[in-house]
Amino acid sequence: MRKAFLWIGVLLCGLGVAVIAAGVVMRHLGLSASYNFGDAAKFEFVLVPFWQIGLCSAAVGAACLAASRWLKRATP
Repeated sequence: MRKAFLWIGVLLCGLGVAVIAAGVVMRHLGLSASYNFGDAAKFEFVLVPFWQIGLCSAAVGAACLAASRWLKRATP
């Protein structure tokens, strides 16, 4: 279980950093770096910037890495 948390944590942290970097590059190019979580058919727009998505992904990855370290200390 510890190795699974380690791998998931590393992947989510890497994904979070990549999404944040993509948001920075898109913002530099003048593009709207956001994702619509609303229903476009009903003209509901809930735009979430890429940096927030990346930050949440990296935070969950960091929590998985912390759980991996905690499991390493907890097991004899």
